[in-house]
Amino acid sequence: MNHGIHLPATPYSKIAGAYDIALGIPFLRHTRFAFERLVRCYGIRFRSAADLGCGTGLFACYLSRCRGVPVFAVDRSLEMLKVARRNCDDANVCFLQQDIRCLSLPCPVDLVTANFDTMNHIMSASDLKKAFDRIFANLNPGGHFIFDLLTDKQPQHTLMGLIVRLDAGPGRELMQHIRWSPRQKLLSIRAVLRSANLAPPKIEVHKERLYSPGEVCRWMQQAGFLIRGIHNAVTLQAATKCPSRVIIIAQKLSCQT
Repeated sequence: MNHGIHLPATPYSKIAGAYDIALGIPFLRHTRFAFERLVRCYGIRFRSAADLGCGTGLFACYLSRCRGVPVFAVDRSLEMLKVARRNCDDANVCFLQQDIRCLSLPCPVDLVTANFDTMNHIMSASDLKKAFDRIFANLNPGGHFIFDLLTDKQPQHTLMGLIVRLDAGPGRELMQHIRWSPRQKLLSIRAVLRSANLAPPKIEVHKERLYSPGEVCRWMQQAGFLIRGIHNAVTLQAATKCPSRVIIIAQKLSCQT
């Protein structure tokens, strides 16, 4: 089933087939650990969920299979959703190709998640506010929104450029050229997928806008959310300063509609 907004070519259309081995599976391990720990810490219970920017569907599949709940898996990239359908073949997951700035789920849910920089792919404050409004509208009263965020406090070495080489399966390598512009608050990632058979490399350039946790939480409160916690995404401790990546836990209070 496919509901919502149909969009033209989107990021991760060229490297979708290599995404899981290079990035998805390694990142999922810590994402699951962090999620389980924080859900337990905050006593969060849910009977339905939506995973935004679901990519290849690994986390949506985990929510469905391990948590036993129906899940809406939302992404802009049709190619990533094709991989997600294969990954979630026997799971209770409904796939939606939508832009989360215009999020419209078939029904409200108890939990919304967004992992691996999903919210950073929204490139302006006004659009991010729209996304928060739509997420709030698609949550049941008492429901939670849990997401990670790259902040505007990044390591100095990314100023000069960082190169990351990742195994993308037999005979394939994914190389990421990462550069951070503090003035523009912009992270640029040039992804190059090379194959041993000497086929032309597949190249994509991704842009991410980095925000401060303070401004993001202010916009969420304007949308109606209660901020329950901000955690260092690596240590999972409460964020006392401003780590390079945080996890934010927010709630739509039961008295709100």
